[in-house]
Amino acid sequence: MTAKENIDHHPPFRGASRATRLAALGALVLGVPAAHATTSPVEALKEMSIESLMNVEVVSASRRAESTQSTPSASFVLTRDDLLRTGVTSIPDALRLVPGVQVGHVDANKWAVSMRGFNSREANKLLVLVDGRSIYDRLFSGTLWEAQDFLIEDIDRIEVIRGPGGTLWGANAFNGVINIVTRRASDTQGVLLSANAGAEERSGSARFGGQVGDSQFARIYVKGLERETGYATTGDPYDAAKSRRAGFRWDGDLGLADAFTMSGEVSRADTGIRETHDLVQDIRHEGRNVLLRWRHTGASGNVLQLQAFYDYVLFDSMGYTQSRDTWDLELQHHWQVAERHALVWGAGVRRMQDHTRTAYPGQIDILPLHRTDRVQNAFAQDTIALLPERLSLVLGLKYEETDYAPGEWLPNVRVAWTPDANHTLWGAVSEATRVPSRIESDLTFFNAIRLGGNFGSEKVRAYELGWRERVGEPFWYDLVLFYNDFDDLRTSEAGGPLGNGMYGRGRGAELAVRWQPTPRLRFDGAYTRLASNLAIAPGSTANRGQAYLMEGLAPRHQGSLRSALDVSSRVTLDATLRRVGDLPALRIPAYTDLDVAVNVELTRSLALTLAGRNLLHPHHPEQGFANSATGLTTEIERTAYARLVWEPN
Repeated sequence: MTAKENIDHHPPFRGASRATRLAALGALVLGVPAAHATTSPVEALKEMSIESLMNVEVVSASRRAESTQSTPSASFVLTRDDLLRTGVTSIPDALRLVPGVQVGHVDANKWAVSMRGFNSREANKLLVLVDGRSIYDRLFSGTLWEAQDFLIEDIDRIEVIRGPGGTLWGANAFNGVINIVTRRASDTQGVLLSANAGAEERSGSARFGGQVGDSQFARIYVKGLERETGYATTGDPYDAAKSRRAGFRWDGDLGLADAFTMSGEVSRADTGIRETHDLVQDIRHEGRNVLLRWRHTGASGNVLQLQAFYDYVLFDSMGYTQSRDTWDLELQHHWQVAERHALVWGAGVRRMQDHTRTAYPGQIDILPLHRTDRVQNAFAQDTIALLPERLSLVLGLKYEETDYAPGEWLPNVRVAWTPDANHTLWGAVSEATRVPSRIESDLTFFNAIRLGGNFGSEKVRAYELGWRERVGEPFWYDLVLFYNDFDDLRTSEAGGPLGNGMYGRGRGAELAVRWQPTPRLRFDGAYTRLASNLAIAPGSTANRGQAYLMEGLAPRHQGSLRSALDVSSRVTLDATLRRVGDLPALRIPAYTDLDVAVNVELTRSLALTLAGRNLLHPHHPEQGFANSATGLTTEIERTAYARLVWEPN
């Protein structure tokens, strides 16, 4: 009997699903006359000038709105315009457009996404948020991207902060923070129908938005998606995927000073995985969540915000089944203490309750089977204008307690000098931690040997220096240098138990440039250089090969060049050339590839996107599982697809 047959999973799926037909049916149900017209997606495909780029607002860097040009952090905002123009169909593929982000397909339905090293499917040093709600998985650590899907048309922007974000966002914001910000309901009024069809992927979605009251707006949506298998070097890749989801958002004003947001979603994703030549399994993800946010703006401009969310997830595969409920409550206050002091402070509490079982009880268990965990935190960050509009100092500190690690103090100090509107020099020193996951902490063998009994938090202290400059009208660049001191990184000690026996450093440079020779043509370039030197600490029984593997999970070099051309008022053409260095630890060679997208506004209400991805190779590997050294690799295939979006106005 195979390992797959030993585990009680849902049967694998083959052939076409009903996802697209369900989405189309939902569209017919929702297709009533709209109360408010909206612009079509193609009408949003406007050129992004250098000045507009510098003034794009980012919130995740300091929990208050500020321009990307002046923020003292390695920040980048991927706009709705970028998402629509390039024809991306998933968030990981969109993140390839962000300087300093490492993205690799593990197989046809799984991604590895990280920053500044340590990349893998369970990249556990990156915190991902959706409208401020964490989607970090507590069973394995990291973000399981195959469980996440979005209506691209309903995303407002993706804010990416490279470097530690522990002071504002807590544990696990180790090397960076990604916040996916969806559009307000008032911006998504009327009907939208979208269908995507291609050789490797098909999807259908429908959304309807309407005005509920004088100052209240809502939308509801459904989406179905299916992906084909990738290319396997040996055997059946077993990595097809399908998902479906439905959700809503409601935004409204309560008088002149108060506003609220309520959103929620239910979802299910079914995928497959081949872990070794002989082991294949089905994976089931289920989820539902609801978020409530109230925001009060005082007469003096101070802002008080209260946010709460509930999140339920079910994971079933790889020998583990876990259901988990999470309740989170957070208070945040923006307070202009004095003319030169802008203080952001807040506190939060989170409660997580799970039930976890394995396929081999009594031999391999997660103990206790039921566990309730709490996280409490408080933070404050003061932005001090030493020289108004020229020199600012940021001092921040967070204290956080979790049931997986002792209380931690997470500080940061940042300074920014802006001699004029076209130049910004900034520097930062910050600290962050990564706390153990449920498996790392509680995996137990034969009811006696606890794998993570001596494993605690991983730590980093980061030093960053950045310079942004606009050179004349057509050219802008952003250069960041960083140096990371790592300590207490995870190791597998002799005999199997986990320990904190690795330390080392990481250093590198991230460069982003934009050149806009004409109002209708622009070029975006990016280059990242990364070097990691890790070692096993004295007293640890771990072998050196673990440090070598960690060093080789992200490419030392990667770069991209994107061109964006407005051919006419109705046609745009985008092309992105990518070069990604090799991953010697996983035996993944370097590769160069090309993505192209053409957008055509057929009518005022109907837009067509024709896109091709990975056009330079029939198939190639990008990232592997940790056991790829055994010779098992799934490769990503060349693909093309068409997308139609109908949005009457």
